[in-house]
Amino acid sequence: MASAISESIEEDGRGEGGGVRINISGCTNSCGQHHISDIGFMGVERRAHGVAAPGYQMLIGGHLTDTMVAFGQKALRLPAKNCGEAAVRVIGRYANERQLHESLPAWMERIGGVKVLADELRDLDYFPKPDEGPEFYVDYDETGPYVAEVGDSECAT
Repeated sequence: MASAISESIEEDGRGEGGGVRINISGCTNSCGQHHISDIGFMGVERRAHGVAAPGYQMLIGGHLTDTMVAFGQKALRLPAKNCGEAAVRVIGRYANERQLHESLPAWMERIGGVKVLADELRDLDYFPKPDEGPEFYVDYDETGPYVAEVGDSECAT
């Protein structure tokens, strides 16, 4: 998914902009530290039209300073295939509206918070029917239908 997000950002012409950190974790264990990045994605299983599908919970506004940690706020759950577009939209709006040296969390607060951004992305929380958009039901780098694989606390070993 990281490659797909990177490609979406490049295609939008924002690849050289920098300043926005995106972290991705395939599960809730936070190995990818999705909760403390400007834009974070945490893997979740979605069900659409009675079929399992790969999805991600999008969090926005997490950050670290020398003296504090702020977790990103939940925006919405998205099909995995729409996460790149969601990142592009947030980065684009931030790039166009931020004030000089304004951080993403400060900009978010100024525009009304994560709810405003989530409402603007709501159209991306859409799964076509499996026969109309079969790619939505196959995870990145996989060839067959999505299957949620849950191990015995793989991070605890």
